[in-house]
Amino acid sequence: MKSLNCARKAHRNRERYPKTGSSVYENTEGIRSVKNGQARRKMLTLLGKGVSPGIAEGEAFVYIDVRLRDSELYVIDDSQIDEEKARIQKAIDDVGNCLSIDARQIEGKLGKQSADIFRAQEAILRDSHVIKEMKRVLEKEKLNAEQVVRMVFRVLASRFRDLENELFRERADDIDDLSRRLLLSLAGIHAHSLENLPANTVLVARRLLPSDTVFLSRSSTVGVLAEFAGPAAHAALLARELGIPCVGGIPDLLEKVHTGDVVLVDGTKGSAVINPNRQTLRRYKTGFKEARQRRETMATANGIKRTVTRDGLEVSVMANVRSREDVELAMERGADGIGLFRTEPFFLAAKHLPTDKEFATFLLESLKPARGRRIDVRLLDIGADKNPIYLHLPPEPDPFLGRRGVRLLREYPELLAAQLRAILEVSKEVEIGVLIPMVTIENDVLHVVSMLQQFAAEMGIFKLPRIGAMIETPAAALSITSLKTHVDFFSIGSNDLTQYTMAAGRENPLVVEYFIDDHPTVLRLIEWVVRESGTMPVSICGELASRIDAIPKLLRTGIMSLSVAAALVPEVKMAIRGIEIKKRREP
Repeated sequence: MKSLNCARKAHRNRERYPKTGSSVYENTEGIRSVKNGQARRKMLTLLGKGVSPGIAEGEAFVYIDVRLRDSELYVIDDSQIDEEKARIQKAIDDVGNCLSIDARQIEGKLGKQSADIFRAQEAILRDSHVIKEMKRVLEKEKLNAEQVVRMVFRVLASRFRDLENELFRERADDIDDLSRRLLLSLAGIHAHSLENLPANTVLVARRLLPSDTVFLSRSSTVGVLAEFAGPAAHAALLARELGIPCVGGIPDLLEKVHTGDVVLVDGTKGSAVINPNRQTLRRYKTGFKEARQRRETMATANGIKRTVTRDGLEVSVMANVRSREDVELAMERGADGIGLFRTEPFFLAAKHLPTDKEFATFLLESLKPARGRRIDVRLLDIGADKNPIYLHLPPEPDPFLGRRGVRLLREYPELLAAQLRAILEVSKEVEIGVLIPMVTIENDVLHVVSMLQQFAAEMGIFKLPRIGAMIETPAAALSITSLKTHVDFFSIGSNDLTQYTMAAGRENPLVVEYFIDDHPTVLRLIEWVVRESGTMPVSICGELASRIDAIPKLLRTGIMSLSVAAALVPEVKMAIRGIEIKKRREP
């Protein structure tokens, strides 16, 4: 029994940090390598596409979704069956209690219909037939609890997907979700696998979803390698905002890198070296030292100066942020303000739906370092690939053309109301603007403005925050004349504007050649927005704003305000000072 318990403990540790159990040693060249019962792996150079600049050294952590991991399989004898049954029952109770809590909290905020989704999941989980089937498989196959859960729920999900009724077919996603939750509980994991990464980690993944990236931080992650990560992918966006080097587009990445490998990342050149030799490591350290000195010099030289082109046009350079740490870095790097405060990471990282007070507290604490500067907070932009687990949004046939951003907020009015009340509370102490995400039609703006005015009146607030609309669809870009009568400013999200204009998914590696964010068509739409907005302020906060080669094109459309990752502010400011604008914006 002792050996069984030890096996379980080792398995649980591997699920959280797969490098547990690997032997790390110093080779003859003084480079740390992973032994894993085999000869030391040779140095390997991988080529991809640099999507976030910089160089870094760290130890690889290979991230795989818990349902796709190879959990330890071991056979048990008759005397151990009852203990495995008890583990399964404990996991069922653990997950069931979480679902019950989620249902109560969601019902209080979003109503009974949304809460019923969690109650339906709990009903499936506690269904006597499902429990009996797990026990039957356990007794017959005599496998550990993790394998039993995988087998039973894989078959159950398959049965639902084979049904003709579309509503029942959608239940297969609930089955997969339950399987994931049970496996996490059995592994003793009560946090996301990326939530507590050790320091100096190079994250290695096939693909990173927004719900994965929210747990990354500068204090733990020094670099990212991804098999699928184009310049506008969420993994790339986060890496740039954190100032973390990232290389994407590396084929068969997970077959070439193992947890515990020493990794050198060059996000500028788009390459990575796995288990480098002494000479390669020495060259890297020299390059890292030089790059750090250049950054520090640039930050010092550019932070306090106004940003003016060679022919005298002043350009505002603000920062895209998501936390107090980001805001502090933005101020240190000389940002003129906060052009985009993303609220999604806060909601995606929460285990349950945050209260109005929790959101207001988070915002106020995060924004304090930028007090006195321009600050624009974007309302929750979820849907498509950004779905908090506690909302359990229903699946859609084409989610990127479905309920995203303000469309989803209109569908869940209490979720919108909670954010507006929190923002109004914060506006008493910090002057902020409110950005409405994914605007398509005039009613999107009217709906939010009406609710904001209503809550302000109820709270006795007479000065409303500035109201802005995100221009991320061609429809919004071509509707500037009607939209501008209801807002105070516009912010162009070039990533989504490109995606919808070029009909190329920003996360889809198969159409990366069509995702051209400086395509003449995209630039014409940007120029149209600037011209039709008249004297109304227009900023651009997509990745196009930080591309040094594209900045002259942007400024010639009339854009005079950019919002970029905090780490890139000094570099962007320096580039602008060397530009001469031949085409000026007409008054």
